[in-house]
Amino acid sequence: MSPASSPRAATLPGVRPTGATGHDGPSWAPPRPTAPGASGPDPAVSAPEGGLVGGGSGDGSGGAQLTSARPAPRRIPLHRRLWSLLPVAVLLAGAGLGFHRVFPVGPLLPVLMVAVPVPMAVSAGLFLAQARRGRPVPLWPSLVLGAVAWLVTVRVTLFRDAAGGLASGGAVGEIWSALLDAPHAVLTTILPAPTGSGFLVLPHAVLWSASLAATELALRTRAPLLPALPPVLAFGVPLVLGTSGPGSNTLTAAGLVAGAGLLVLLRSSVARRGMLRALSAGLPVVAVLALAAALLGPRLPGLSSHEPYDLRRQVRPPTVHPQSTSPLDQVGAWLQHPETRLFRARTTAADHNWRLAVLDRYDGVKWTSAAELTRSGGRVPSRPGTGPGGRERVEQRVTIQNLPGIWLPAADRPTSVKITHRSEGDAPGTVGQGTDRTDGAERQLAVDPASGVFASGEGGSAGTRVNRGLSYTAVSQAPVFDAKRLQYAAVPDSAAHTAATSLPRTDAAGKPIKAVETFTELAAEATAGSSYPYQQAHRLAGWLREHYRYDPTSLPGHAYRNLEFFLTTGKHGTSEQFAASFAVLARTLGLPTRVAVGFRADGAGTRSGGENGTTQITGRDALAWPEVRFEGVGWVPFYPTPGQTSKDGSSVPPAGQPEEREKTDRAITKQPPPSAAPDRQDDGEQHDRAAPAGGGGPPVWVYAAVAVVLLLLAYCGGAAWAPYRVRRRRRRARDPGQRVLGAWQQIVDRLTEVGLPATAAHTATEVAAFGVTRIGGSGSEQLPALARLVNEVGYGGRTPDEAAAEAAWRHCDAIESVVARTVPRRERVRRALRPSTLLRHSRSGARQ
Repeated sequence: MSPASSPRAATLPGVRPTGATGHDGPSWAPPRPTAPGASGPDPAVSAPEGGLVGGGSGDGSGGAQLTSARPAPRRIPLHRRLWSLLPVAVLLAGAGLGFHRVFPVGPLLPVLMVAVPVPMAVSAGLFLAQARRGRPVPLWPSLVLGAVAWLVTVRVTLFRDAAGGLASGGAVGEIWSALLDAPHAVLTTILPAPTGSGFLVLPHAVLWSASLAATELALRTRAPLLPALPPVLAFGVPLVLGTSGPGSNTLTAAGLVAGAGLLVLLRSSVARRGMLRALSAGLPVVAVLALAAALLGPRLPGLSSHEPYDLRRQVRPPTVHPQSTSPLDQVGAWLQHPETRLFRARTTAADHNWRLAVLDRYDGVKWTSAAELTRSGGRVPSRPGTGPGGRERVEQRVTIQNLPGIWLPAADRPTSVKITHRSEGDAPGTVGQGTDRTDGAERQLAVDPASGVFASGEGGSAGTRVNRGLSYTAVSQAPVFDAKRLQYAAVPDSAAHTAATSLPRTDAAGKPIKAVETFTELAAEATAGSSYPYQQAHRLAGWLREHYRYDPTSLPGHAYRNLEFFLTTGKHGTSEQFAASFAVLARTLGLPTRVAVGFRADGAGTRSGGENGTTQITGRDALAWPEVRFEGVGWVPFYPTPGQTSKDGSSVPPAGQPEEREKTDRAITKQPPPSAAPDRQDDGEQHDRAAPAGGGGPPVWVYAAVAVVLLLLAYCGGAAWAPYRVRRRRRRARDPGQRVLGAWQQIVDRLTEVGLPATAAHTATEVAAFGVTRIGGSGSEQLPALARLVNEVGYGGRTPDEAAAEAAWRHCDAIESVVARTVPRRERVRRALRPSTLLRHSRSGARQ
């Protein structure tokens, strides 16, 4: 009895019972020719759809060519399309997290939690509902329903306080107008942008559209990578808008690469044999790609050596020049009412003065600010090229009481400001509920990028308290100056700082102003014997403290006439006259100066509540001080105003000078001045300037270690991928005969794992005998018949049909299943990682 006619033949893969006319062997054997006059199977009945099988051509010509049609492209099964929505969601989440450079992460996460899953659920639910009814699934209902659902969702989540009902024309118009204005508003705001509804509607719309489009592509198309296109395009929006924002999108881009690789694994033909097998084979490759994108992406040629293109350069922000009363004019008024409560504050470092405003322009009559206020979400951009020597993080919590004007006090140049409670002057309709309570105030928050001062409100008449009740938290990186940096620091080129060194020298009639000549003579007298700019400024401040007296009751004013009277006749005044005189005298020496107005933090205020209590700042704490700009250091404050209790200013520490700064000045003055600046100072400056360009990356050994890890991961991924690639090519061969031979070769490869010597000298009969002996059972009974078919195909010129090829592969699957249960997983992994195994698979793949 042949294996094909055995009682168990009907239970084996690819075998059907004998007795059919014209067939007496297994299903993979070609139909044997019948005797003349014998009735054979009707070609119209036995031929597969699309062509004839066997040796006939169907037209009586007796040709032996195979006429079966090429199989139609396979659609991805529905369950795999649904599973592919998981990597699509990962891609969309990555695209949404790309907005972290545009908006704070906290308010952005609720937008992601709504704009990503809701449109996916709407699209998938509508698709499944129509597909189960057996009807064609049109696209337009999903698009219409998605647009309506977005309007309703945005109306409920972001525009809760919009005028009109849920679907009123007023609400829709407000949403549409906010969406159109959002890109320009983001581009004209210092990032991170405010988190009001008019700003967050942009990422909400972008992510919603991308989610809807990606879901439709995942459910309706066969292309493995096409559903990743909408998330990638959505990721481009924050890339363009967040160029100047804080943080980096390198890890986010690596996550997108990983999500795209996972999407390809689940939607490609590799997943036909099982998603777990496809993931186990492809995840190492995906991990290698994601790691390479994270580590090597930012350092690719053309990306690491050039600044990215910033669209903000093409957009003119709506800057506002403050029109409120100059704070320097109010110093005298505050000192006349010393008990006036201006603001309460709690700070982590109590030795830093509160800077309110910076005045950098002087016309001979008054000091004014050239600040160009730009809307900000609370961040102050850093000033490149400034390094005082160290930084100290100072956190301040401030509540405005009776402080007039638009300026907000903070320690030095703050890095961020967050409104915690709106002011009493805000309109009730400008704020919502919960976290939206501060939205109205944040919309009015503005910053001058040049000086770093903050403002809130639109100004008003003198004494207007536009920010009463406003509470905010400011974080500053206060400078800690290094004596070695300051001692020989140079001033910037005067051409680049004309506004900071210029003085009006002629009157309206074109005649020289005599006061300027007086200022020049006094400045030369005060700084006689000075060698370097810092020494000049330091001696000038000391000269003013020694020869002039502080008097809080002095009349205000800082015009040329007031300063000349103060310096030559009166010789007493407030910090307004001391700061303005220093700035004017220093400008006659070529030093770039400006005047800062704020409040002293050296114990003049009253403190309550213990060590961590709140400090009450009153009018008696008002202080003005000058600042000088030094190359590579930045603006350095000086304190020419003597202490309040001094009579001649010689024995009392300067008003407002921190203790740390006093130690720095003492260290500089104790050193004997050399005839020339030491060379090590220049070398140090060059080293400091060159450090960011050349020494900012990891050492070389880190890249070597990463390269080794990447090579190992790539080898493991290749070893896991190679056998599946070879198997796929063998099974997808166009010729049925090649598929039969491919199934046999696949069986031979599997039998080598259970002891068959890896050599090409074995005949098909010997391989079949080894398989029957080694495997046994029903899984090997058809090996001899399959070996005969292989010999007929390979050496006899026989052409099997499609059914025979499929039956051979079903029998191959049964053999592979038995081998997988026989050989331990550790042994199979060890064999797969051998270089000889990888080389053999590479050669087999090249021959396919």
